[in-house]
Amino acid sequence: MTASGKPGGTAKRQGRAAEHALDLPLRALAQRLWQGEIRSVDVTQAVLDRARRENGRLNAFLSIDEEGALAAARRADEMRQSAGARGALGGVPLALKDLIGEAGAPFTCGSDLRRSVRATADADATARLRAAGAIFIGRTNLHEFAYGISNENPHFGPARNPWDPSRIPGGSSGGSAVAVAARVVPASLGTDTGGSIRIPAALCGITGLKPTYGLVSCAGVYPLSPSLDHVGPMARCVDDLALLLEILAGPAAVRGYATATDLRGVRIGLPRPYFWEQLGPGVGAAVEDAARALSALGATVRDIGRDFGPASSAVATAILMVEAATAHRDAVRAHPQRYGDDVRERLYVGLALPGERYVRAKQARRALIRDLRRTIFEDVDLLLTPTTPEVATPIGRETIEVPGKPFNTRAAMTRFTNPFNGLGFPALSVPCGVARGLPVGAQIVGRPGEDGFVLRVGAAYERARGPFPAPS
Repeated sequence: MTASGKPGGTAKRQGRAAEHALDLPLRALAQRLWQGEIRSVDVTQAVLDRARRENGRLNAFLSIDEEGALAAARRADEMRQSAGARGALGGVPLALKDLIGEAGAPFTCGSDLRRSVRATADADATARLRAAGAIFIGRTNLHEFAYGISNENPHFGPARNPWDPSRIPGGSSGGSAVAVAARVVPASLGTDTGGSIRIPAALCGITGLKPTYGLVSCAGVYPLSPSLDHVGPMARCVDDLALLLEILAGPAAVRGYATATDLRGVRIGLPRPYFWEQLGPGVGAAVEDAARALSALGATVRDIGRDFGPASSAVATAILMVEAATAHRDAVRAHPQRYGDDVRERLYVGLALPGERYVRAKQARRALIRDLRRTIFEDVDLLLTPTTPEVATPIGRETIEVPGKPFNTRAAMTRFTNPFNGLGFPALSVPCGVARGLPVGAQIVGRPGEDGFVLRVGAAYERARGPFPAPS
């Protein structure tokens, strides 16, 4: 039968409606599902179709659970029809980084050692999303054990940037960023130990939040560095991040969040030393444009001369290398050949570091946090920096020139994100422009516990900026 009132036409219309709905923000998508304008099973099928279509090109997913996702979607539709309890994400399909436990699902952590491992229980973050009605369609690609920024995985292949598949998407949550940027899923969860949410968000042109340290539970997430690990949301707009953070950590986590664009009274600092140095062509100009947009909304924007970046980054690096090496000590000694070269090398370096360096780094971390809250964050409410010093680099390139000077790619890309893992401050990456045909991210950083305020300012900027282009 045809579209003129016949069953075949009805199915096609439902499919088209589901496809269009996937471009909606999360709140609007969930509302349309709840009102019965579209069915979760149609939306989920559209997501699965996109995932299969794109995965051969972009390798965003390590596994896709079509059967489980459709069964969950049917249950969501049945619950809606029977007027069951409504969740904030009732019937919305999402993806999870394959480092975050999901009961019964693969739990590889991007490692050859864990190809056959399945999670026995949901991580706390997974359980909260599931209770809100989310449907999980697959496990996203990542840098092996989350210990890297390129997502060049030697065991499962690299995730590829949808803006240019010859380039990295950033890592370690690269697959999650790719799935969101390529419009496969509306949102995903990632983890961030040195920039692993914000770097791929910036390089793929989406938003990503590293919450205040400890705000979102890491229980059930495979650890890299417990003193630095964060779980956080990745999505296409800031309001989606706010909704997900509220689900993950409760209403108090988004206190201060609002959709108003008036930023009068907000004080924003630009830490020029370190954070605004050695930038690739076009990166600084895009972030300067973001600063001017925030000023036009009423915020006071001024330069800060204090150079805290090198000390904060050194502290985070020392803690990370020792804690990661401790977590993998037995496995890397027993099976060194089953680790990728880059991860194995960093683990060996961590094993060789003296314990005194770790203890001093922890002491320095506490002192830095106290000092910055007492000095810089007495004079300003937020910091604005580039998220990364350069746009996405070609896959396989170990060094980049920024500007005209060679840097190790991993060290360069974590330069502006790593310090805020060491400090534990909430940090948001939001797209702010395009340089040489690739996205640029601006990083907004606030005081611990003021995640809602950070999101408020990010959302105000986003509305002033207007719609950000999608990759072709």
